[in-house]
Amino acid sequence: MMVGAVAQAQQSVKPLERIAVKPGAARAEFVLKRSREPFFVKGFNYIRLRGDHATFDADTETTTAHYDANAAEAMFSRLSKAGYNTVRVFVIGRNKVNPGIAGNFETTKAVYAPYMDNFVDFLRRATRHSMRVFPTFGDGGVPLNAYYRKRGLRGGGHNKNALVLTQEGIDARVEHITSFLSYIKQKDPSLLPTLLGLQCQNEAYMLAKAWPFSEKSGTIKAANGKTYDLSKTDQRQTLMDEGYRHYHKQVVKAVKRIDPQMLVAEGVFVPAAVGKDYQKHAGVWPGKTRDERYPPMLTAIGTGALDFLDVHFYHATPNPSDVPNRFRRNLGSTGFFSPEMAVIRKTTPVIMGEFGAFDFHEKTFAAAVDNVVQARDLANKEQVNGMLFWTYDCQEQAKLYHATDDWELFYGKMGTFEP
Repeated sequence: MMVGAVAQAQQSVKPLERIAVKPGAARAEFVLKRSREPFFVKGFNYIRLRGDHATFDADTETTTAHYDANAAEAMFSRLSKAGYNTVRVFVIGRNKVNPGIAGNFETTKAVYAPYMDNFVDFLRRATRHSMRVFPTFGDGGVPLNAYYRKRGLRGGGHNKNALVLTQEGIDARVEHITSFLSYIKQKDPSLLPTLLGLQCQNEAYMLAKAWPFSEKSGTIKAANGKTYDLSKTDQRQTLMDEGYRHYHKQVVKAVKRIDPQMLVAEGVFVPAAVGKDYQKHAGVWPGKTRDERYPPMLTAIGTGALDFLDVHFYHATPNPSDVPNRFRRNLGSTGFFSPEMAVIRKTTPVIMGEFGAFDFHEKTFAAAVDNVVQARDLANKEQVNGMLFWTYDCQEQAKLYHATDDWELFYGKMGTFEP
């Protein structure tokens, strides 16, 4: 980053107005807290890849920096001028190729300060352009450093089931998330309103082939103090559902001790995306489907402590006439159209935090955008509270189309996603 850019990034900025949730008789909505103006989340996922998500990488003992402040500045400038207001980013540190927030394995504690300083720089740039930043804590793990991985966590910090269902795991996750937030608050509290919220995980799921669901008999006493019989389908399913709600309750409580106004969300992919129908596949039993991942349903986590929900949809079809059916089937598999969800949505906004198109489904970017326009319109018909396209410009990620493949075409057809 050039000296001039550093000086600009370190200049104080005027805080943005806070985002809050306003319940409604039919649908909750985001609003600007002071003016009460509605706020529709509209923007993009913004990531860099270098072995793993590398958007904010700083130098470590074994790797070189990858954060590009000038590219971030150009992105914010274009998006704010075009009428967008949010970018979703990954806070992650799970790979030796780019340690990210984990920093140096033996010496870094809860967060790697140089990585966090890059993130703070990113927030300052977003604030100057009146853009919100929505960080998601990767794949629901803990950073790959000795501070977390040598503390006796079941599975060494790799078993995400244990990070949600055991108190030791929850404590590690809470420390990871709150250390991130505390660093920003200490460095520059005026930047906290720039955060749309904190997302516990990119796409939450339990793994059927991992403990405790790999066990087919016996009992487990979970972090919520309840005991579940692993030989019974209904209790296995309840363990997952109640486990997530207990975990979210602790995360939310800890986050709001640091910043009472900070919103907390969770991200999910839909059960149908991994071959699941919970009428047939309840209980997180191993060996029932080829993909062992079991995402929680929106109706299961939406009754808990979360402030808002994020569901992901990729249409996965080259046939334009099939997009509505796939939208209905996919979101239906997570309970989106159910009476229970209608009640949840009175108090809890829902965004589509990822939607996009694979280049092996449509032969051209133009055809892909036409199908994605359908997904946008279907989501707006269901009165979602926002959409974030995957991705803005991640050309390192093959097999997906990106908005900057042809920005004029994309923006001309998609607009800012609003109804």
